[in-house]
Amino acid sequence: MDKKFYWIKLRTDFFNREDIDFLLSQENGCQYVVLYQMLCLNTANTNGKLQSQMNEVIVPYDIKKIVRDTKYFDSDTIIVALELYKKLGLIYEEQDKILKISNIEAMVGSESANKDAIKKRNQRLKKKIEQGTRLETKEGTKCLIENRDKILDIRDKNIDIKKEIHKEKFTKPTLEEVETYCQLRENNVNAQNFIDFYESKGWMVGKNKMKDWKACVRTWEHNRTNNKEQLPSWFNKDIKIEEISEKDKEEFENIINEFN
Repeated sequence: MDKKFYWIKLRTDFFNREDIDFLLSQENGCQYVVLYQMLCLNTANTNGKLQSQMNEVIVPYDIKKIVRDTKYFDSDTIIVALELYKKLGLIYEEQDKILKISNIEAMVGSESANKDAIKKRNQRLKKKIEQGTRLETKEGTKCLIENRDKILDIRDKNIDIKKEIHKEKFTKPTLEEVETYCQLRENNVNAQNFIDFYESKGWMVGKNKMKDWKACVRTWEHNRTNNKEQLPSWFNKDIKIEEISEKDKEEFENIINEFN
């Protein structure tokens, strides 16, 4: 059987992701992020499952196993990190109680150690380089117009596909999701008020459809901290949305829009 090499692929905006940014904001944030990356690497060849297999027996990772494998983290750090990963959706628990890295399929790359496979890969890479070089034509150098147009067409299609991928469809959050996010940020924002307010607005922010509810939570958090005198009386109270006047809603929305 041919041996395989595995690796994980990180996007250039990895550290700008909300979940990673949140981890970094914690007291031991750098440790949590490095631990997450190490777990991704250690499970690249097990489809992201934190498990070991001995013949037919599957053994889920426990805290001691993770401590041994990662070497640089104590058990307390790992316990806290795993709970944060679960709440942020970075890992989840399968029916057999085995933890699995979320979206691992998109992160893992592999390659056979077979000499023929490596040779073919190098040939493909060389061909791409040659094609790119021929496009950068100089005076007296022939350019294959047909090939150039095909390559440019493929490039444009790839750009369009990437744009579609980045157009994430907004899904309104559940009360539990908002409560969990607020608890993680320790901001004391009233999750029910948040849900009720935007439900009554059709999940609009001003004249635009909401794109990121977590960003709106952070705006509420900011206003709660920095605009106490401007906020309406109902903001920090357990009050039903039906009891709030349209005028109060409009005034509050004007405050919110200043920070969006």
